[in-house]
Parts: sequence; structure tokens; C-alpha cells
Amino acid sequence: MRGLRGAALLLVMALLMGACGEEEPSSEPGASGQEEIPAGGEDLGLGGVENPKADGFFGSATTCKPMPALEPLNDPAIVVSLDGLTLHLWDRAGSYDRVFPVGVGAIEDGVSLTPTSTELPTGTFYTKTDEPPVDDGPTPEQGRWGWNQRCRMWWTAENGVKTPVFAGLPFIRLAGHPTSAAYALHGPIDNYTEPSGGTLRRGYVSHGCVRMAAEDIAEIWALLQGRRAEVRIQKPVERLEGGEAVDLEPWLLSECASDGECGFSGGVCRENPYTGRGFCTRACTRSCPDRAGHATSFCAPDPDGEAGVGYCTSKADPVRNNGCERHAGFVAAEGVQRPDGSAAATVCVPGEQAGWIGDGCLADDECASGRCVPVSGGPRGVCSEPCERFCPDSDSPAHAATFCVAAPASMPAEGGLCMAQCFNDDACPEGM
Repeated sequence: MRGLRGAALLLVMALLMGACGEEEPSSEPGASGQEEIPAGGEDLGLGGVENPKADGFFGSATTCKPMPALEPLNDPAIVVSLDGLTLHLWDRAGSYDRVFPVGVGAIEDGVSLTPTSTELPTGTFYTKTDEPPVDDGPTPEQGRWGWNQRCRMWWTAENGVKTPVFAGLPFIRLAGHPTSAAYALHGPIDNYTEPSGGTLRRGYVSHGCVRMAAEDIAEIWALLQGRRAEVRIQKPVERLEGGEAVDLEPWLLSECASDGECGFSGGVCRENPYTGRGFCTRACTRSCPDRAGHATSFCAPDPDGEAGVGYCTSKADPVRNNGCERHAGFVAAEGVQRPDGSAAATVCVPGEQAGWIGDGCLADDECASGRCVPVSGGPRGVCSEPCERFCPDSDSPAHAATFCVAAPASMPAEGGLCMAQCFNDDACPEGM
């Protein structure tokens, strides 16, 4: 936790072998500054693909897509949020500032396959879009390796079959240990034979790369040319200096501070006691509206409302919301009935995910062991247990290692308390 000495841990990350692109060539680049793709089997995992096609008739996928004529940014910077499913690009020496939807690494053992940069000494990866761009050719034999690909087509499966899933769109590799050039920003993959280059599935879908809509990756590529951009990849939602969440259009469970920030019909902002922050919802009696790119909605009973009246939330979805975990302070609750009892589903409700040491809580019974220790008077607290020197660790990679610390003044207790180790504030429970 922030402010506790000895609670920081320096992570040494091994090279991740489930990346979406090929490994970085070991030889020196030629005169062109680029390497040809190594022969056969160099690509690693791609992740799920909707409507794949491997019959040799690839439509528009083997055609380089036109790039927009845009003035490059002066000093670009990027933040990717895995919980927010957003990519935020802005110019630190200009006025450009835009947020894009993304698809990121699928969840495996509770963790996204997209590597975060926050554990590194620099805190960021970076692009090498200051290098000359390179294009693939229309046949597999003409494929070219590059850091800064204006037009990439070909991907090689484990069986050696090449398909043009990258659809002639940009492929921007991320440099900086431990990526080894294997991870990248690229196009949507799904429906890659379409003239547009495909359709984005916003969610946890890839094998580690960051997928973007075809027109969005083209815009970003054009804005970065001749510039090297820092890329911070973090798990939690990105926040501005004032603490506001970086988001796209507000929808169910979007963070809010007032009803006016929930810009959809009937939208209201109500507090989640586990985070102290508001979330957008609306009243319902039986059904709720759905929106493309979001998890299916559900009308859940409102414990604070009138009989027969509920509030709209989202169903737990492993792709769209990581089983509710992408929404801070929400947990997947099974068998939740509609107010009229006509249907039941597993939906997102206020709560905490696991109750392990370091997780947020409101009461002792929400902690798997130990108790809920209040922080600065509460009502929110953190799961902990007394210790003298050592603390137990969880077998799950989704939980941080623990550490025994002297109880700080903000958490009244005698002796030591078990805490979760962290690299920075991003790894701490909401509000801590």
C-alpha cells in the first residue's frame, strides 16, 4: 500500500511467450533498417478470431489500406487501460487529445495476456515510429518484418499456414523489456477480409496485443510518424489529474460524479460503497436497454428502492467485462432475480472480488481470512490479518505477494498487519 515502507516489490518479468507477433530478429538490420520475416512459424499466439477465413480467397485483406494525411503530433504519449478498455493518445506539446476503444489480451488465470508496463523502472514501453515505415507485399513470400509497419498482412500459424489477418493496416510494435517486439498496436482482426479491414470486438480477446478499429489504428499511425511515443499499459482505469476516469461514452456501470454525467435516457448516478465513487444506472421493472460493444444488461432488484423496482446493471461476461472485474468495486453475483421474478442471471453488483489480503472490504465476512481493517475511519477497509514476521501468499497469480508491516496510524491495530505488496498506486485497492 502507498506509504508503507518495505511494501514495494521489484518485479523481474520473463519474456512472455504468448505474444501476438513474432519475436524480434537477433541479426542486425540491413541497409533498409528492416528485417524480412524469419522463415516459418515465427508468429506466436493471435487470440480468438471471429469469422476466420483460410480458403485462399482473402478479399481485400491483401491490399494495403490508404492512410490519412495528418500532421504528426509534436510530443505524443499513450496510455492503455486494461480495465477501461481504452487507448488515450494526446500531444504533450499540442492540443490533440483523444480516447479510443480497444480489445486487449484475454484473461488467463485471472490476468490479461497483455503485459503491463507499470512494473518497469521507466513505467512505459515505447513505439519506434521514428523509424522508416515498411509494407508487406500481397503474397506471404513478400512479407517484411518491421518495427513501424504501415501495412501488415501476414500472420503465420503454428502449422505454418499464413493468412492475412492484419488486413493491410498498420502494425506498431512496442519496444522495451520484456516485450521483445512481440506485442503491438494493430487492427481489429475479426472479419479481416472486409474492405474496411475488419470490425473491432472491444473486450478481452487477443493473445496480448492491443486491437483497434481499422480507422483508429490508421489515424494513430499517421499521427506518430517521425516520432517515438511512450506507451504506458496499466490495469486500472486511467485517471486525469483531478481524479476523473478516462472513458468513452457513458453507459451502465460507467464512473460518474453526478446524474448529468450519465448521458443516456433515464441515467442516474448512484454511489458504490466499496469505492466511494458513483456509477451510472437507471431504474427498471423488468428489462434494460443494450448497447453494442457492451455486456448484455439486466434489471436487478434494488435493495434501497420500492418493491418491484430495480436498477440496470450488466451481466457478467468473460469477454466484455472480465466477469465484472473491469468495474472497480463490483462482483459477479449468481442467480440474481429480476424484480418480477421472470428471469435470473449472473450479474455485476457492488462488492469485492476475492477477499484476499490487500483486497478492499466493508465487513469481516467479506475477507477469506482475518478481518476487514478500517482505513482512516472507513467505511471502506482492507482485508488483513495479524502477523509478527511472515504472511501467507495466494496461489493465484491475480493476487500480489504479501508483507508483514507495522500497523500504520491510519489502520488502528496492535503489532503487525499483513498487506499486499505493490509497485505503485495502480496496484492498490480503490481509494488507497
